[in-house]
Amino acid sequence: MDILSTIAKIGLEEKQALVYTKALELGEASMTELARHAHLKRPTCYLAVEQLLFLGLLSQAQKGKRNIYSAVHPRRLLELSRFRARQIQELLPELVALYNAPKEKPRIQVLEGLEGIKALYRELYDSLNNKEEALWITRIGALRECAPEALEEFKRMIRSLSNPLIRELIYGDDEGRRWAEDMKCLQGKNHHIRMLPTIFEFGFSDNLIFGDKLVIFSFKKEAFVTTIESGEVTKTYRALFEWAWKQGKECS
Repeated sequence: MDILSTIAKIGLEEKQALVYTKALELGEASMTELARHAHLKRPTCYLAVEQLLFLGLLSQAQKGKRNIYSAVHPRRLLELSRFRARQIQELLPELVALYNAPKEKPRIQVLEGLEGIKALYRELYDSLNNKEEALWITRIGALRECAPEALEEFKRMIRSLSNPLIRELIYGDDEGRRWAEDMKCLQGKNHHIRMLPTIFEFGFSDNLIFGDKLVIFSFKKEAFVTTIESGEVTKTYRALFEWAWKQGKECS
């Protein structure tokens, strides 16, 4: 792993990352020693050190007439990233209020892997927490085979919510019936599951509608999450869901 580039990705400038890693290696060093080992001019090194002190990544002590600098434990980098994430989370409602997307143009986003699934589930959690309804059309067997982590993530989310509004249309094979049975201990009064007939083959995908979003989880060798944000698109898919819901069989 390229340590310098990785540290730079979490918010440090290249020269700050360079000075910090040299301080880690040296243990204690003067400004002159840091500049020499980092191959930087002293004024440039001075600016990087000042910023690292401000961020709490370097500490300063005086020995005789010299200032000596030491690197703070690398855990501080994790603390900084969490702090910045909290700041963004707090600012998000204001940013969303400012966001001026074209009203008629659907917004499409593709996320990859388990992290993409978790990111989408965080959005879903906020929506369910605001008492909005989520609609699923899914083949549990495909999920269990290709992305069992997604099922566990869903269960964790259900446990953390109070009576979320959820309707699930499940492909009615053995895996679907087993899922319906397993979910009985987690279902609140607003969480309903119906089974769909197996006369039509479902692909390795999972489909979700919430808010103005249609979400398609694609599974096989890799997991992808495609979201289409459009009021008109979701209106159509909600109508299709309602039709399919009437065809579904109540779980006994």
